[in-house]
Amino acid sequence: TFEKLKQENPFFAMLCSQDKAPIPVKCIHEKLFSKDTFLRTLVFMNEQQEWFAEASTKGILCFSFTNFESRLVEIVEKTHFKIDLSEGFPGWDFLAHLSCLPLNTVRINDNYILTDKVNQKIEKNLLPLLQYFLKEKGEKTQVKILTKELNSISRDSKHVKEKAEKRYQLLNRLFANFAVQIKIILNNLDSQFDFHDRVLTTNFSLLECGKGFNLFGSRPSNSQIISESIFDKYTYKRLVNHQRMQDDYLQKIKKIDTNRFKMYP
Repeated sequence: TFEKLKQENPFFAMLCSQDKAPIPVKCIHEKLFSKDTFLRTLVFMNEQQEWFAEASTKGILCFSFTNFESRLVEIVEKTHFKIDLSEGFPGWDFLAHLSCLPLNTVRINDNYILTDKVNQKIEKNLLPLLQYFLKEKGEKTQVKILTKELNSISRDSKHVKEKAEKRYQLLNRLFANFAVQIKIILNNLDSQFDFHDRVLTTNFSLLECGKGFNLFGSRPSNSQIISESIFDKYTYKRLVNHQRMQDDYLQKIKKIDTNRFKMYP
């Protein structure tokens, strides 16, 4: 697995070279922590640093030159997996494997994750799903939910906004003990962007499933769950493209002059 990483990524191949070690940088801690966004930040140091633990709470993935190879192998082995739903949904415990990756952002694109219908209750899908990613204290995790269906009785913007506000209040109540900041975003306001597939991304991982995250149950399905990290070249490019597309979409809808509901809060 590690040999494949070296073949795909010249940067990691350089790190593995016997004569090319990472170049030491003075005061990296001060420079690093002066930033406020760490979407995909990797830090390589010659030795383990005391501030690595603090950096992890901010979503920064830190390595020392003595352990980066074994840690990368461990990350790939834990976070790269597939679950065949024809054998039934095994429950959410598989998400515990992703705990080896720090994060401070979670983005979920699922058109129906917030419908909260009788057989698709948020308490039984989105709640246990997000609990594996959120921290009970410390740095806040930013959660953005991109969706198009809020189970509103009307398509009128006022009713949609009221429904979004109720979903937001419900999520804040369910996650009252967690350090989290939630935003609900309508994802179908601009035809230039097609947010069809169900995808969950964090700082360093991508989780996807053709079946909605709120539809998992005991009944067998012909779908599958796929999990990978940025240490797969294709997944890295895909993760970057997904998050860039979402950012471009958010910037565009902020400028759209419309009475339709956009996001809450």
